[in-house]
This record gives sequence, C-alpha cells and structure tokens, in this order.
Amino acid sequence: MIGRVISGRYEIEAVVGTGGMAVVYRAWDKLNRRTVAIKVLRPEYEQDEEFVRRFSREAEAAAKMSHENIVNLLDVGKDNDMRYIVMEYVPGKTLKDLIRERGRIAPETAVRMVIRILAAVDHAHKNGIVHRDIKPQNILVDANGKVKVADFGIARLKTAQTTRVDDKQNSALGSVHYFSPEQASGEVADEKSDLYSVGVVLYEMLTGQVPFDGDTAVSVALKHVSEEPRSMRELNPAVSRALDEVVMRALAKESARRYQTAAEFAGDLRKAVTHPRGGFVAYPMTREEQERQREEERRKALRRKRRLQRVSFFAAIGVGVAIVGVLIWYFAAVHNMESVPLTIGSEEAAATGVIAQRGFTPVVEYAYSEEYPQGMVIDQSVEAGEKRRRGTQISITVSAGSQWVYLEDMTGWTLEQVYEELTGLGIAGEHVSVTYAVSEQPIGCVAGQTPEAGYITREEDIVLILSAETVEVPPLTGLTYEGAQALAEAQGLTLGEPVPGYSADAPAGTVIAQSIPSGETVAEGTQIVLTISQPRQMLYYPASNYTIVVPLDDVEVALEITPPSGAAFTGFSGMLDAGTYSIELSSVEQGLHTVREYMDGVLMVETQVMFE
Repeated sequence: MIGRVISGRYEIEAVVGTGGMAVVYRAWDKLNRRTVAIKVLRPEYEQDEEFVRRFSREAEAAAKMSHENIVNLLDVGKDNDMRYIVMEYVPGKTLKDLIRERGRIAPETAVRMVIRILAAVDHAHKNGIVHRDIKPQNILVDANGKVKVADFGIARLKTAQTTRVDDKQNSALGSVHYFSPEQASGEVADEKSDLYSVGVVLYEMLTGQVPFDGDTAVSVALKHVSEEPRSMRELNPAVSRALDEVVMRALAKESARRYQTAAEFAGDLRKAVTHPRGGFVAYPMTREEQERQREEERRKALRRKRRLQRVSFFAAIGVGVAIVGVLIWYFAAVHNMESVPLTIGSEEAAATGVIAQRGFTPVVEYAYSEEYPQGMVIDQSVEAGEKRRRGTQISITVSAGSQWVYLEDMTGWTLEQVYEELTGLGIAGEHVSVTYAVSEQPIGCVAGQTPEAGYITREEDIVLILSAETVEVPPLTGLTYEGAQALAEAQGLTLGEPVPGYSADAPAGTVIAQSIPSGETVAEGTQIVLTISQPRQMLYYPASNYTIVVPLDDVEVALEITPPSGAAFTGFSGMLDAGTYSIELSSVEQGLHTVREYMDGVLMVETQVMFE
C-alpha cells in the first residue's frame, strides 16, 4: 500500500496503526496539500456485512460530530473494492503509549486531560452517540498535550446493542478491561457506560494499572460485574482523597449510582482539585436504599407514637401544673398594669409629663402637620385607655408646624439678608446653593432665584444667582494644574473636578483643554473644568489574539499572565459557554510571558507567549 494513491488524491506514506478490522495510514492529500490519516477496511472483511456495517457506522457517527477534542472526519469513499475513511492527522502518540512511558501521570495533568475527554464524550452524547469503546488506545495526545478521542468503530445510536465477549479468541467487541458491568453482562450500553470507561481510563492514568485484570476476557468481565476496585490511594499515595472518591463513583456497579452526565463528572473533577479533602461526592440512592429509608421512617413514626402514649399521662399532669402557674403569673401581672393616657392635642411638655406620671417611658418624634400648630401632640403609638405594663415605651408624634413656607422675591437682597430670611423660615443652609452672573443688580446682590417667589416646602432646594463683575478667561492650556488653579483664582474664577485625557506631545500633568475658551468674558466666580494630560503607558501585544477552547457550558474562565518581571496579573476573566474564543491580551512589559488557563479554578493549560 505504501506509495499507492487512493481515489487519485491520497498518497499513502506509512502505517500508523492497526486494528481488528482496519489499518490506519498516514497519507498526503494532494488536493488540499496537507497530511491526513486514512482508515482502510481490511480486504478480508470487504464481503463481511457485519464489518462493513461497523465501518460505515463509524463514518456516520463521525459525520455527526465536530469538536475540538474529537478527531474530525474529512472524507469517506470507496476506491474499487476498498472502503476508507479520511480523518485529520494527529501527530503524537496514544494515551496508552504515554502511560507506558511514564508509568503514572501526575494527578493535575490527568484531571486536565480527562476533562477534555469528557468534553468530547459529552458532545457525542448530545448528538445521540454512545462511543462504547473508550480506552487509552483510542485517545490521541499531540506534542502540546492536546487530547482527541478517536475510533467510533463500534459506536451506536441509542437503539441497538452488539457487545460480545468471546473467550475462545480472548477478544471482545470493545476492550474488556474498560467495559462497564452492563456491557460485560451483555446488556444495553448507554451514556453512563461511557462514563464508567472514562473512570477506568483515569484510574489507569493515576495508578499505572487497570482496576481489573485476569488471564481471560471472561474473568476480567466477571470482575467488572462482581468485584470492587482497590482504592487508588493504596497504589499511588499522591492521589487525593477527593479524586479517589470521584473515580470510585464513576466505577459504581449500578449505573444509577454513577455520574449521569459527562458535565456532572467533569464538575466533580474540578472540585477535587480545589477541595482535595473530599467529602462532596454524593451517590443517588438505589431502590433498595430508598425502600430501607421508608421502612426506617415507618419504624421511627411507630416509636414516636408509643412514646407519646407513654408520656400522655405525665403530659396531662404537666399541663395542669402549667395552668396553675399561668394563673399565678396573670394575677401578679394585673397589679403591674396601667391605662395609657390621652395626649393628642396636648403640648409636648404636658404630654411627656403625664406619660411618665403613669409609669411609662415617653419617646418623642416630630412630623410636619397642616392641622396642628407647632409643639402640639398629633399622634400616639398606643391608643388611650389600653392597658400596658409599667415601664413600656409610649411614643408620641409632635407637630413641627406646616412644611409649607412663603418664599419672597429676594432680587436685590444681599447674601446676608437672604440667609437671615431663610433661617427664619426654617430652611437649612444645605438646601441653598449660589451661582454667579453678570447683571444690572449691584455686585454681590441677588439677580435671580430658583424657585421663584411663592409657597415651597422646607425641603426644597434653592438656587441663588448673585450679580458679579465680568472677568476674561485666561489661557490655561500648557500650565500645570497648580499653575492653572492659581491663575484662575487670581481672575476670580473657580475650577471644577479635573478630567483626565491623553496627548501625543503634552507633558503629563499639564492642562490640554479648558471647558471655556480663553478670551471669553464671563461672570466672576464662574467654574471652569480642565482636562489634564495623563502619562501614556506603552502596551505590548502577542502576534495574534489568544485562542481558548471551552469544553462545557457555564465555565468560569480566567487567563493569568506572568510577564518577565514576575508580577502576575489577570488578563481575562468571565463565564463562557462551550466554544472557541479569540481573546485580545495586552501587557505593559515586552518579552516572553507565561499564560495560564484556569477553568472553574483548575489549571488547564500553561503556555509561553511573546508580547512585542
């Protein structure tokens, strides 16, 4: 096959993998000028309907999916009697090769990789596809540690079942070491079966060995059904308690007690990194446990009923004693009660005096009233004649007079006359503000007011316009803020809160704009707002935007950037749904930066990026 050109397009270069029903080659796509992988059905199976059906099913399953962590389908075809599938070529090795090389994979690295595997599995499940053959041999890892799930050769839609264990040839449709108990029993495999297999893969990554092994395929399958796996902590002390608990739930015998979705599994894996002590993994109850719980509740109810019957006699005696106690307390309390006096319509001093005389504590509040004159009680918290215990607080509301006052036309008044008038009306100075304008009124006298003469409330704001001399606005641009302030105040002008701005040539800290141009004639006291030049900070960027792939919905993503100085900062943070995002990053430093991707607090990727 080496050197052969398939369908006039794909030139075979080398064998990269072999399987039971197909051989995978590396090939050169002469049309698109790229390296691809071609899976070719073995010639001896071309006439076997079962193998042809499985080969076609893989193509059908792959065509339904497009995901960052799944080997993408590029083409499907037939060259004479040779059937083939063209897929993207992933340079690297299988996860099985990686486990063999390292023996074990560090827990944090394993969690990052398995979350990506779960993202691929989740995508397949959402498209109605169950893989049924998740194992390290079907997971590819490139040079950058990126994982991709491959080989949907025995995948199925959620309708048919073809699992088979054949001890005569010590083989299985699927791989028996990664079977779920239901697959080993010949039952229908569903999404939870894939999650069990992912749990086996993670177990092997962390310990260097599969949870169940044996001399024959059948013996291994029986262990999946009947034996519990050893704790990973016995094989690798570096595995946290939380991670061990998560994997043990994934390997539960009953599918109802496992994780029900890939997203739920991935969520607990992320939590295991941030909460290594564990204790958060919760198993759904089985039917037997639910029945035992109901039976226990019935027994508790029966015991409570018997206890009630035993104490009923004593309870009756206790009630009698309590009644006698209440009667004694009541007669004692009656002698400490007093009638509340009527205070509405009384002067404040008289009202507080009579309340205190009755043994109560008076509390005074004030409110405007259009009916009662100032100083007279207009309301009380407890109606007259009601009984209250001596010492009780009785609140009275005293009239503060009418809230309406008549505001005169104060045009021509001095500021001193104005404040004297307003104080007499009970209007606080905090409700009065002053502006200036050129007018025919004498300098310093009122030239206008808002509101105009008439009735207003004491809480209404009043704006006074005072007559002022005219001044010419001086040129302030180019000066420092302090210099501009001194010049403006010398001219009788005031400065408002400065506004920051940027200029290509103005020194930092100098005025680059003023709200009223120089040379204009304005009233003395007019406010001018200055724009102050800010130091422009040089920013550096990568050659292209940073690309991040989010595997699941509702993931909290953060990009932490460490520049050459070592002072790390957050370049991006936010909640993102599943997808690929292009994010613009910037830094005040030039050179090689370290960028770390965190998803829900878990470090997923660490890479080097040049900022220039």
